[in-house]
Amino acid sequence: FIATFCLRIILSIYSANGSNETTKVRSSSLMFQTNDKLKDQEILPADLVESLDAILVLGGGVPSSLNEPPLFAQRRCDVAAAIVKQYQQQKHTQSLLPILALSAGTAHLPQLMSSDGLPIWESTSSAAYLKTQHGLTDNVYVETTSYDTISNAFYARTSFTDITGWKTLLIITNEFHMDRTKVIFDWIFGLQNTNTPPLSDHASKYKLIYLSCDNVGLSGKALIARQNHEQRGKLNIINKLRPQYSSSLQDIWYFLNHKHDFYSAHGLIQRAETAATVSESDSALKESYGAGGGNK
Repeated sequence: FIATFCLRIILSIYSANGSNETTKVRSSSLMFQTNDKLKDQEILPADLVESLDAILVLGGGVPSSLNEPPLFAQRRCDVAAAIVKQYQQQKHTQSLLPILALSAGTAHLPQLMSSDGLPIWESTSSAAYLKTQHGLTDNVYVETTSYDTISNAFYARTSFTDITGWKTLLIITNEFHMDRTKVIFDWIFGLQNTNTPPLSDHASKYKLIYLSCDNVGLSGKALIARQNHEQRGKLNIINKLRPQYSSSLQDIWYFLNHKHDFYSAHGLIQRAETAATVSESDSALKESYGAGGGNK
């Protein structure tokens, strides 16, 4: 199996008080191939890999089966597994870098259900893929609460990184998803949690490293629909949500639980009461979230 990956790296350092005092940005393009010699190839600069505390793999859409997330999500997992191998080789260790697979599901499509009638979370499918394709289990964690990129970031932080102390994070997604992802994670990981004691300047900083891989598994129409959707979402964050909810991490909690259709009580009730109609443009967008298998 040979595949080509196009990767973009962006490095940001944010302090937890949201001041962005020491922001650094590094961007470049890298190419590598997955083949039998992948373990001998350097994917990221050695100093970045050795500094990592964890890898965050964003959810990619409804899986076709337990072990088969959409192709674009598989690509994210393949890159994460390759980084784990590079980390081991460079640090001369058997220790495995933690991988946190994100996402319960998507607001755009129904869940994949197991034979016993329970949901198979997107993060569970990513974890199963990492197990079957790369033999990774003990270092893989699943976040099972989020249904979009904002909640990906919020629950990754509040349920995992703030608890574990993981500060230097590699965030992996596809190129079509990266710009909005960076805006959201910079926003949410740059906010102070006012319910926790102030930390030292060194301890309070998250270092976010963004790694995007190529857009595979989507038709041209689906890719265009998703890119347009991502651009609208990014502008909504920049122009509306971020200015309104940026005082602290508690602002994000308020937004999710009072304003968000998938977390507020009134929003969930309204969704359940309303029958949605699907247009052609909706169908193309749904393909980018895994409709029809997402494995073209």
